[in-house]
Amino acid sequence: MKIDFQKEKDVPLGPGLGSIPAGILEGLVSFHGYLATGAFIGIQMSALGKRLLGLKDGERIHVVCETVNCLPDPFQYLAGCTIGNKGLIIKDTGKMAVTITKHTPPNEEAPGVRIVLDPNKTKKYPKLHAWYMKTEKMGHEETIETLIEAGENVYSYEHVSVPVQERKEKIIVICKDCGESFIRNKTNSDYCPDCFKEER
Repeated sequence: MKIDFQKEKDVPLGPGLGSIPAGILEGLVSFHGYLATGAFIGIQMSALGKRLLGLKDGERIHVVCETVNCLPDPFQYLAGCTIGNKGLIIKDTGKMAVTITKHTPPNEEAPGVRIVLDPNKTKKYPKLHAWYMKTEKMGHEETIETLIEAGENVYSYEHVSVPVQERKEKIIVICKDCGESFIRNKTNSDYCPDCFKEER
């Protein structure tokens, strides 16, 4: 899909998903490198999750992406969820799926929603399904046009409740072997993971 970012004010995301300001989409394209189908799916999932959870603009969320391919970038750019601030976790199952939860205090249950691009639903959209199943080489423009046509109709979701763990205090130690500092993990070892050996 060719978008003239200078002329268009908003870009539609499809039925049930509203739209995204063209300027914000342009920023995401710059952040990701190009307008990829997987990134556009992330934008749609973000909009759907926001609607299902009743989130307001700027409200903090946490995201678990089930693939490293394209899908995490919209959540980093649009919602500020990164690995470094612990707002983004990559659990690479190879699935085009994401779990979005509301920011919730420790020791409480975070309300959330898991959204998946459903292959049973993409079958109704042959070009998108061919891209998804890798049965045919499809260009991003064609698949994104199909995603906009389909909107929320290619996604399945379930509401979830995720326990929020209390943050543990970091314990920094100096490795007895290499002399470098590291965060001590569950093994309570005095050796960093690179130097740790089972026989110690």
